Amino acid sequence: MHTATLRFPDSRERVFQHRGTRADCGVFAQIFESQDYSLERLRRGAELRSRYDAMVGAGRRPLILDAGANIGASVVYFAMTFPRAHVLALEPERNNFDLLRENTAGLDVELLCAGIGAVPGESALVDPGEGEWGYRTIRGGAGAPVAIRAASDLVEAKRAQGFEPFIAKIDIEGGEAELFSRDTEWVGAFALLIVELHDWLLPGSASSRNFLRCVAALDRDFVYLGENVFSIRNDWTAAPVRA
Repeated sequence: MHTATLRFPDSRERVFQHRGTRADCGVFAQIFESQDYSLERLRRGAELRSRYDAMVGAGRRPLILDAGANIGASVVYFAMTFPRAHVLALEPERNNFDLLRENTAGLDVELLCAGIGAVPGESALVDPGEGEWGYRTIRGGAGAPVAIRAASDLVEAKRAQGFEPFIAKIDIEGGEAELFSRDTEWVGAFALLIVELHDWLLPGSASSRNFLRCVAALDRDFVYLGENVFSIRNDWTAAPVRA
């Protein structure tokens, strides 16, 4: 096992573990070196930060949903960048999940060893040979069974607990086709969606189509940076932060 010491702008430090594989090193570089999820890359970054501050100031707990959390690099990044937020993270592959749990110990997170979808159920966990960051869940496929949790159920349960949707990060290796196929009311509640689309990985599958249909019907900006789409809510004045 390899370790790296993360140093954050507020002088906090945290040890992060990885296996030294191409996938683990790649995800570490994307998130901590390239800062793929940094709001500072966005022209509306300061506005989003202000939204977070307003939630906290009003006594609300910002919710960050991390689907496809892998070994926890994104979870640690979000939890350390937004320390008053609560992170709900899902990772279906057991070895990744075990390392995710170690890397996020002591943080305000809830971890589920499961996939995410439009409806609850069970899928097959498939390794297409892309390394530890490429596992896919396929309903009706051949592979180890894994639980699928419905996004709408997860978000509604967290809202009932008093959390306010802030960021949803989705990186599920083509599973976005099913995730955004129905019951997508939860999407509009998040100030920011960060979604990696996978038409490049799954040519001919139109795996991005349902996501594009979903966000096209909403009042949101659409910004493409690197591998990710950043979808930013525009109608905040119609939905003020509740005290």
